[in-house]
Amino acid sequence: MKKTILFAALLALLVGCTSSTKDNDPWGKVDPGKTPQKASVMELTMQSSYMHQTMTYSVWLPAGYDKNKSYPILYLLHGYEYGDQSRLDRCWLDKGNASKIASEYQESSGVAMIIVMPNGLSSFYIGDYEDYFEKELLPKIDADFKGNGKRAIAGLSMGGYGTLYHAIKYHDKFLYAYAMSPAVDNSWANMVTDPSALPGITIETGTEDQTTKLATIRPFVNTMKGKGVEIEFITRPGTHEWPFWQVCLPKALQKAGESFK
Repeated sequence: MKKTILFAALLALLVGCTSSTKDNDPWGKVDPGKTPQKASVMELTMQSSYMHQTMTYSVWLPAGYDKNKSYPILYLLHGYEYGDQSRLDRCWLDKGNASKIASEYQESSGVAMIIVMPNGLSSFYIGDYEDYFEKELLPKIDADFKGNGKRAIAGLSMGGYGTLYHAIKYHDKFLYAYAMSPAVDNSWANMVTDPSALPGITIETGTEDQTTKLATIRPFVNTMKGKGVEIEFITRPGTHEWPFWQVCLPKALQKAGESFK
């Protein structure tokens, strides 16, 4: 608990995200009888028995999306946010320019994927939220949007923590994990029994980041490598802010797309 509180204090991003509410019908904005020519975003809700509340999530559908076809899915996790948490699933859309970046990636690569952006509240994607994510959200997304079983996960800061945690603990569910400026926990190495079973992993962080510091992340990378885990570790000038993560996102999409082939 103390560790989570400490992480929360360290990772707080002080700018809130736009709030809104939408119908729970997954086809409320996309006509199932038509194929949208442009990418679209659906803002959805579901009742969680683990979180004991209504949870929000946003789904980015690629251009040409066809509800009768199956698609690979990228789960994109936001960081810690103070203030209104009612629609934090829109953080990557409102602050990360995710829709434009994803559309540009699809146009240049020809890879069509679904991107799911859950509301992580201040959970670090563990505890009750872990059960919600793995046992409720993933199955619902697969059922509603015909997931083809190929998944990747990516996220920033608190979302980077969730990315690495879920990729290591639930390694059989993800093909790739891309953690941006992540909070880390060296004890995760204890969950690694077969390094070859883990998904591909990239960690990217800024050398001037004073929130999730390089001096904390590098020992984690070394510990994991000592367990035989292959990790791509990228460092470059940058701080703990959206302009840095907007540059990370195209790389995360590329890695996910390559893993889906």
